[in-house]
Amino acid sequence: PQVSGIIQKRLFTEGADVKAGQTLYQIDPAPFQAALDNAAANLAAVRKNADRARAALDASLANVTRQQATLTLARTNSGRFGEAFKEGAVSANQRDQAATETEVAEATLLAVRAQVESDRKAVAAAEAAIQQAEAALTTVRINLGYTAIIAPIAGRIGRSSVTEGALVTAHQPIALSIIQQLDPMYVDVPQSTAELLR
Repeated sequence: PQVSGIIQKRLFTEGADVKAGQTLYQIDPAPFQAALDNAAANLAAVRKNADRARAALDASLANVTRQQATLTLARTNSGRFGEAFKEGAVSANQRDQAATETEVAEATLLAVRAQVESDRKAVAAAEAAIQQAEAALTTVRINLGYTAIIAPIAGRIGRSSVTEGALVTAHQPIALSIIQQLDPMYVDVPQSTAELLR
């Protein structure tokens, strides 16, 4: 067996001929099915997290565009107030307020761009988590498949070394049963050198 578990069924008759690929034993698949369901649910949750991370990135990118427009407007207003101050149309306080709004808009744009980078890293981490969850799901699926122990070759199967209800462990050294291949059959016949030369 390639996984540990309880033998539920023996699906062959001792001494009968078996075909390659025939199921010989069934290990209880319930814990492996539960692990598969858990891995599938985990993958779904990780995909939802990735969708949320992508949505946050999209929002941050939109925020950058909005903040760039705000900065452009603040710079334009600052220029206008600067010219109006030279002509005496506005007070120094209004000119300074427009300059401060430009500086605030520049700082906010830097903060929004930093948020975009953070969101990009969150998306990359979420995509890596998806790959990990997919790999875990594949591993669990493989282990569930190993609960059916199949004949690797065709031939005559001998006596079973385990009964239904027995606990088997993954890669145990004792074979569950032995299949003797009858076609082709190889025979070693001892022969003396003198007979061989004759």
